[in-house]
Amino acid sequence: MAAKTYYEKLKDPRWQKLRLEVMQKNNFCCESCKDDKSTLNVHHKDYIKGREPWEYGVAQLSVLCETCHKELHDKIDPIRWLSTVLDNNGGDLDRHKISFIIAGYLRCDYKLFLKKINYEENEWSLTMHKLGSRLQKIESTWLEEIKNEMV
Repeated sequence: MAAKTYYEKLKDPRWQKLRLEVMQKNNFCCESCKDDKSTLNVHHKDYIKGREPWEYGVAQLSVLCETCHKELHDKIDPIRWLSTVLDNNGGDLDRHKISFIIAGYLRCDYKLFLKKINYEENEWSLTMHKLGSRLQKIESTWLEEIKNEMV
């Protein structure tokens, strides 16, 4: 049997039940603009690889009108953008690795960061943290170049 498409999964009764629960919780109103007349969508705030649409908690979902939902999806996700811009040997730089780069850049204590996010040290975590620390030391002219390229 062929795997279901994402659109087909949204027809699943488990998704429909969760969707209704989220809509009721938010009084059938867009959380962004408070519109209660337009068609509403239930938006996943984040996607977790391998998880089905109905395998999320209510807090991980939001109600948005079609306009706000489109606007949200049209915005650039900075973490996703960063992972595509960095030279990452074929795309293996995920959100976890980027978080360690950012923590290093912000001069967060490495051991305290591991403890706060309840994460075990592994082969890449310290390397990514050190990379962030080195990036933080780069001259402001380099940061200006990046800012200009982004525009």
